[in-house]
Amino acid sequence: MNARLTPALAEFVADPARHATDEIAALTTSAVLDTVGCALAATSEPAVTRLHDALGPLPDGPCRVLGAKDTRTDERTAALVNGTAGHALDFDDVDDALTGHPSTVLVPALLAVAESVGAAGPDVVEAYWRGLVVERALAAGLGIGPHYARGWHSTATLGVPGAAAVAAVLLGLDAATTRHALGIAASRAAGSRRNFGSMTKPLHAGAAAADGVFAARLAAAGFTADADQLDSQLGYLALFSDVTDLPAAADRALAVVDDPGAAAVNVKLHACCYATHAPADAALDLAAQGIRADDVESVAVRVPPGGLRPLITRAPTTELEGKFSMGYVVAACLSDGELRLSSFTDEAVTRPAVASLAARVTSDESLPPSGSGDGLEFSAEVTVRTRDGASHTARCPAPRGHATRPAGTDAIRAKFDDCLARGGHAADADTVWDNLSDLARTGLR
Repeated sequence: MNARLTPALAEFVADPARHATDEIAALTTSAVLDTVGCALAATSEPAVTRLHDALGPLPDGPCRVLGAKDTRTDERTAALVNGTAGHALDFDDVDDALTGHPSTVLVPALLAVAESVGAAGPDVVEAYWRGLVVERALAAGLGIGPHYARGWHSTATLGVPGAAAVAAVLLGLDAATTRHALGIAASRAAGSRRNFGSMTKPLHAGAAAADGVFAARLAAAGFTADADQLDSQLGYLALFSDVTDLPAAADRALAVVDDPGAAAVNVKLHACCYATHAPADAALDLAAQGIRADDVESVAVRVPPGGLRPLITRAPTTELEGKFSMGYVVAACLSDGELRLSSFTDEAVTRPAVASLAARVTSDESLPPSGSGDGLEFSAEVTVRTRDGASHTARCPAPRGHATRPAGTDAIRAKFDDCLARGGHAADADTVWDNLSDLARTGLR
């Protein structure tokens, strides 16, 4: 078989021409701001503090550790810690093409290598975009729906090659060397969805960012990998999917390189699994219409096929489990009329009245999908039956903040401020925002 995907992706990543448009620059800036905000919000989260405990004193280096004032370390450690922090609250952005979270892997790799080499703003923008395109291309080649259904956490399995591409751009690797970087990255990719609702889920993101940087650095030092790793027999696509026609899978991936899709991702406005966002928005609409939790007899949630895959079915007892509980998220929306960072603490998740309502929330995958995409579709219908026998239904075609329903600058800034306040960095909000708001021109400051 004549493998074509690995060299084609390597040539795309190493292309000296500029691909970035003003839209891509805006996407990169938004992704960096959002990821940094989420990471700073998680400064005191157990997944972050215990990671620091495990690592011990960090090695010296040029790269900032988000949330740790005046602390700098080496590229891999910074990517590991910042990637884990960026995903610790499950508040970071999502891309439909990936059924996963791109920026919590790409941005920590980007920040680490850009600070290490002193990258210019245009290179920062190019690196983020090319990393995202690599992830989208591989998702198309795999068939992201079956890949995710098999239990792989696509944030990690796609994230390692994506982060390697980011680092390769910033390090100025040529196509031949990038080819090795992608091959090394493919052998580092991993991540099991069984770990959703635990500290290991955010660790997937940090490890993916660190392994991607490591792969690029190894390749830059002359370390080798199979030159056709991605689409050869026993390679990445064959291992991580059930595809049998590898040339056709490579064609799907290469079509994405030619047409990468929108320069937009989905901004999360709730700090919980994205599969709960459309139901949450529908429940919040019902609460705004005057539905009171005390009057609710039962709640039925309908989502499209596969829409419950990321969620856990047991009653949540911790903050992390609450983020993956449809019952808790919907019950909290109806009880509180809002869903904020403060909705996700161990104490909030185990409130008796909310837990009682959560037990009366049922959900199924009977909502007809509106499109024919391979990944999950994030829409929902929520029907509340009240004790007087009345029925009230709200539908949400896509969550607020989805690429088709942009959040807007005010909502993104409000989220950013909420994040920095949660992490104890409210006094720094204006400075951090201003320093990162014009990446294409100023780069990282």
